[in-house]
Amino acid sequence: MKIIIADDHRVVRDGLRWMLSDHPDIDVVGEAADGKELLELAAATPADVVLLDVRMPEMTGLEALEPLREVAPELKVIVLSMHDEPAYVRRAVELGASGYLLKSAGRDEIVRALQHVAEGKAYVQGEVTGPLLETVAAGDQASPLDLSPRERQVLALIAEGKENKQIARALDLSEATVKTYLKSVFERLDVRTRAEAVAVALREGLID
Repeated sequence: MKIIIADDHRVVRDGLRWMLSDHPDIDVVGEAADGKELLELAAATPADVVLLDVRMPEMTGLEALEPLREVAPELKVIVLSMHDEPAYVRRAVELGASGYLLKSAGRDEIVRALQHVAEGKAYVQGEVTGPLLETVAAGDQASPLDLSPRERQVLALIAEGKENKQIARALDLSEATVKTYLKSVFERLDVRTRAEAVAVALREGLID
């Protein structure tokens, strides 16, 4: 199995390469430090699976997923993240990822995930996000207005006039995570502005 490692931290790439180096069926054929570099590498280097970090400069892992399907349609993707929120998993799968691992995963789980994904199966780490990935991977996606509890919390705070920094502080999230939720909410409600999102949410009874 040929894999590519995409992460902006050299120590993470080195750690993953070392962790997988003694496995007889795994060959690390390339490394990328950002999304743009990954696209160039994937287009020129045949591989089976990429371990893809979510947060990278130039182009994030999530931003790279869609164009990655164009340059390397057969390449399977396992997203690596610090976040176990369902919104991250759902967004990654909707954009084409086949697996989702936390960076706390050990060697055995990473190998297991690589094997599953290489065989065309879905793989996710964690009890909270597992059922969500199974559902989405099977094609039974939630309806656009079926928002997660966290997405509803973000919407409610938007309705109160809170900015991203205030929402992040109130929910103990990073601003980047709040932006991910907002992007998901906007797409599900088919709106472009915060005001439109609040209007639709109030009309549909998604928030009080």
